[in-house]
Amino acid sequence: MQLQVTLDTPRVDQCEEIVEQIHEYVDIVEVGNPLIIETGLVLVTALRNEFPELGVCADAKIVNSGHYIASHCFDRGASIVTIMGVAADQTVEGAVAAAELMGGAIMADLTGISDIPTRARELEELGVRYLCTHTSYEDRQLASNPLADARPGIAKAIRSVLGYDNPLRELDLVRANTTGKALPAVVGRISENNIDEVVAHEPELVLVGRAIVGTINPMQAAADLREHFPRA
Repeated sequence: MQLQVTLDTPRVDQCEEIVEQIHEYVDIVEVGNPLIIETGLVLVTALRNEFPELGVCADAKIVNSGHYIASHCFDRGASIVTIMGVAADQTVEGAVAAAELMGGAIMADLTGISDIPTRARELEELGVRYLCTHTSYEDRQLASNPLADARPGIAKAIRSVLGYDNPLRELDLVRANTTGKALPAVVGRISENNIDEVVAHEPELVLVGRAIVGTINPMQAAADLREHFPRA
C-alpha cells in the first residue's frame, strides 16, 4: 500500500517546500489538475529532478489525444499519468501505448462512470495500471461524510441500490470485477479521521491532499497518516 500526496497549491515553490518536508513519508507526489492548468508541467519536471526516489503523477485527466498528452507528461518526468475512465477506448489505448513506450503507468479516474464493474474490466483489459475511485470535489463540498456519495435524490438512490454509493464500495467493486492486473486506488477527502476505514479496504494507492498539504505541519500530518499503513 502506497501513499500518494496530491498537490494543488498554485505556487511551484510552495509545492517544492511541502515535498521537501514530507518526502520521507510518501511514495508518490501528484501534480494536481488545477496546478497543471495554472503552471503547465513545470512542477512535474522539478519534482522528478529534486526527488528521484519518488513517483510523480501528472493529473492530466485526459479525455482525448491520449498518446500525445500522455507522451508529453512522461517526457517531462511523470511516472503516472491520469486519464478519465469515460474517455473513448481509442484514447485509453493511445495513453497506454505511450506509457508502455516510456516506462510509465496510466491511472484511470472512475468519476462519472455509471457501470463501474463493466468499465473497470474494460479499462483493465486496455492496459490501465490503476483504477481510482473518486468522490469529486463538488460532491465533497456537500458531503457530511466525506467518504459518502453526496449526490442527492434519485441518482444517489440508484447508486445505493447498485451497491456503490461511496468510493470505498466502488473500490470493492473494482477489485471484485477485475483480475488484479489493474490495481485499486482511492481519493476523496481522506484524513486521519477515516484512514483506518480506507486502509481496511486495501487499496494499492491512497491519495491524500488537504489533510497533508493544508495543515500547519505537513511533515507531521504525513507521518501520522503513514502510521496507519501496514508495515512492509
